[in-house]
Order: sequence, then structure tokens, then C-alpha cells
Amino acid sequence: MKRTRYKYASIFRAIYAFLGFTYSEISDLGVYIVISLRRFGKTAICPVCGRRIKHSTEYQIRTIRDSDLGPKKCFLKFNEYRIYCRCGYKGYERLAFVRPYARYTIRFEESVYRLCPHMSITDVANFMDIDWKTVKEIDIHYTKERIIPLTELTPRRIGVDEVAYAKGQRYLTIVRDIDLGLVIWVGIGRKKETLDLFFAELGVIKSAQITVVTMDMWDPYIASVNEHCPSADIVFDKFHIVKIATEALDKVRKMLFENATDKERKGMKRKRFLILKRNDRLDDEQKQQLKALMKKNKPLYKAYLLKEHLSDILDGIDLKTAMNRLVGWFKNVDSAKLQPFKKCAETIQDHLYGVLNYFRHLVTNAGSEGLNNKINLIKRRAYGFTDIEYFKLKIFQACGLIKS
Repeated sequence: MKRTRYKYASIFRAIYAFLGFTYSEISDLGVYIVISLRRFGKTAICPVCGRRIKHSTEYQIRTIRDSDLGPKKCFLKFNEYRIYCRCGYKGYERLAFVRPYARYTIRFEESVYRLCPHMSITDVANFMDIDWKTVKEIDIHYTKERIIPLTELTPRRIGVDEVAYAKGQRYLTIVRDIDLGLVIWVGIGRKKETLDLFFAELGVIKSAQITVVTMDMWDPYIASVNEHCPSADIVFDKFHIVKIATEALDKVRKMLFENATDKERKGMKRKRFLILKRNDRLDDEQKQQLKALMKKNKPLYKAYLLKEHLSDILDGIDLKTAMNRLVGWFKNVDSAKLQPFKKCAETIQDHLYGVLNYFRHLVTNAGSEGLNNKINLIKRRAYGFTDIEYFKLKIFQACGLIKS
């Protein structure tokens, strides 16, 4: 019996071995237990300068929650000493296992933090049996602590994108490192001034070292990049270019539908998916339905071919070939005499430098789209975010460069 007790005492001393403390005894109080810690040594650590000094006789008895032991909540009870340091600090000592004024041990808080990327605040609070505000405070503290700042990074190729965080045209600007595939900065808004803040934080020298920036054709972003990264090549995302052509095709479809007879409308109904989807992603049955529809509508067929032709051009990898094919595509747009595609072609011509840069660097914002899916999942899990700063931290937690 004595050997068993000694064995268990040794286990508890190993589990509750904190700097300056050792396990003393355990008290079972029914639904929870209390682990008493015994102090050893006569010195304490100053939380300001880190100096180890002799502690005074003044102390407070502190009780904090620790990781559960089986089905029972576990609390630690110990003495926290007051110190007077030569640096001028007067107050309670720094402890290695609990943050100042916290009611939980660091290892308990880290358990809470590990759950936060996978569960809502409410779910974590219910699971750990603590207040949701406490969960949020813990999540914020440990996320901030782990984010790697821009001062430690030197990105060479970046992707810039925006994501809506609330209704009413409210956006966040997301900057990711293309080579790392991770978010490195988040700003509120999508103005030139928003992206200017990123470059200001990154610094003039590092900004000048950026060689490639991928983005949509958004003039405020373009202006900011041209100002801060004059030697960088701006690459317009090929998926965004295809999206512009797809929107033009959809406008043609709507125009034709509005002017169609009842019989023609009946044949066009519920065909939007077939018309807008890439041909190589349709099955045989869908291709037959599309073919039958195009036979009856020549303008729609022209618009469809223009969209597919542009998609095929952007699937290529050779710059010279792409330039020649784009010249042919512009001629086809002129001959088709479809107003939505004329506007589409004008937009592409105005931004042709960034389109051609795609073939020089062969990078896209596809990684940003994947990150946006994660961001939308965060929003759905929280049913929206009213605390925008916390939302930014959650983006870093799910998609950013943070310490493990």
C-alpha cells in the first residue's frame, strides 16, 4: 500500500512540477479536486526585468483551474509572493505556469486555443465549461502571440485579393505570400490607402524587392503597387479574366432571353449552368443539350465560342503564341458585334500588360481563392463577425503564417 501511494505521489509530482513549486497534496471535493503546491526556494522572478530576487513575506493564496483529471475539474492552490525589485517594480512575481491575473494555467489555456480553429467560441466554451468571453480572450492572446510579423518576412511574390466580411460592400484586403501559400497581412477596406498600409508596414526596401504581384483588375490596387513596387510585374489573374468573359456571355444570354419568344424562352430555361460552364467539364448528355440549344441561337453560339476561345488561350503557357491568339480573339469580337464582349475586349486591352505577364510568370490567384473558401467557412461557423479585429486574427489562425 505504501509503495502504491509513493508511486502515485511520484506521478503527481511529475505532472505538477512547476518552476519554484512542487506537488504537496490532493483534496477530493466531489465534483472537483484541488492540487496544493508547495513552494521551495526563497527567490522569485521580476515580471519586468526578469531578475531573480529574494521574495518578501507578503503573499496571496491563489486558486486557478488546470487541465481536468478524468471527469473532474482540477484546480491548483499555491502562494504567490509580492516582490520589490531594483528596477522599480513593486507587485506580484512572474510565474511560469500562469499568466498575470489569469484564472487558468497556461496549459489549460493552450488546450482551449487548440480547439478554437475547429469549433465556434460557444462550442469551445460549452465543452471546456468556461465563459465564452474567456474563450475569446484566450484565442486572441495566443493567436497574437504566434503571428509572425512582416518585419521577419521578405516576400518576393505576393497575391492581393479582397474578401467581403459583411453586407454593404464591406471588404478586407488579403495579401498572401505566393511561395509560402499563406496569408501575411490583412487590412480593412479595398482602397489604395488600404494596400498602402501593407507596403508601409513592410518597409521601402522590402517593398522594392517584390518582383511579382498577382491581383484582379482593380485600379486602386494597381495604383498602390505601381507606387511602392515600381519594378514588380503586375499579373492579372487568369481566372478573373475568364470571369469577365463569362459575365459577358451571361449578359448576352439575358439579352436574348428578354427578346425571345415564349417557345424560345422555354428552350433556354434552366440552361444557364450549361452555357456558363467550361465545355470540357460537361458530360456527354450535357454537351448534347448544349449543342441543341446553340443550333437554335446563333448570337448565343458566337458568345459561347468567344468565351471558350479566351479560356483556351489562357490555358496556354507560351507568351508568343498567346499574343498571336489574342490578336485573333480581338478580331473575332469585332466581327461578332456583341456589345458585352466589346466591353470585355476593351477591358482586357486596357490591362493587356498584366494579361501577358501571366504567360511570363505563370502564377495565378488560385491560392487566394482557396484561402477565401476557408475564410467563408470561418464566417459561417461564427454566424458573421461583429468584431472585425478578431475576424482578422481568425484569418491568420486558419490561413496565415503563425508559429506552431
